[in-house]
Amino acid sequence: MRQEKALSLGSEPEKGPNVTQVLVRFPSGERKDRRFHSTATIQSLYDYVDSLGCLDAESYSLVSNFPRVVYGPEKLSLSLKEAGLHPQASLFVELH
Repeated sequence: MRQEKALSLGSEPEKGPNVTQVLVRFPSGERKDRRFHSTATIQSLYDYVDSLGCLDAESYSLVSNFPRVVYGPEKLSLSLKEAGLHPQASLFVELH
């Protein structure tokens, strides 16, 4: 499952005007960052986190702090640009 999600992400795009830089912070303090096309969906961020295998928890949300926004199930189909995460975003993993 983890490998499938990693493959579905494709290769990381080069920096450019239509590329979004995303930093994900985990409860352990670990940080991971990756570039995505600005047209990628919120679902692809969850797939990225799942592909890393850093979490023991099945249930979590990706959250931004300023302003606080929870990118939950109702937002999975939004593009990073539509969600206001382009050109860069810092998100936290919040365990349920």
